[in-house]
Amino acid sequence: MTEDAKGGKPRQSFLERSADGQSTKGPSNIASIVRSTASPFAVPRNPADGPPVVPVSDHILTWWFGLMALGGVGFGLVAERRPFGNGVLAYPLVVFFVCVAVVLLTLRFLHAKPVPEVISERCLVIGCGIGIACFLIGNWFGVNLDRMP
Repeated sequence: MTEDAKGGKPRQSFLERSADGQSTKGPSNIASIVRSTASPFAVPRNPADGPPVVPVSDHILTWWFGLMALGGVGFGLVAERRPFGNGVLAYPLVVFFVCVAVVLLTLRFLHAKPVPEVISERCLVIGCGIGIACFLIGNWFGVNLDRMP
């Protein structure tokens, strides 16, 4: 307890008061105060409220990076021949990323979670970078293999 500045009645510090205003000694009551002030926006999740929780595979990142690399090389190998047409939206890199978007939407509905909860944003961006790099590598091989005698 500390004395008031005017020398009058002693006042209690924050550490000496509990949530209901009663006096306690020491900081041991802080944990109970913090626990009692839960967020008013926290909604308890009942498993019966939604679809069953589907466990996420431990190897999902391996599949993500591997399929992005294979898809990038595959679409890059055929990019010079323009198999989908000559328009901008028919360019194989654009078609590749449309396929990636369809796969990510499918993944979202299969797991019943937003995609960033299954694959982090950083890994999504890294996978897209791997796909573009492998597309360019596949395109280089596709152009040079077409020119071989």
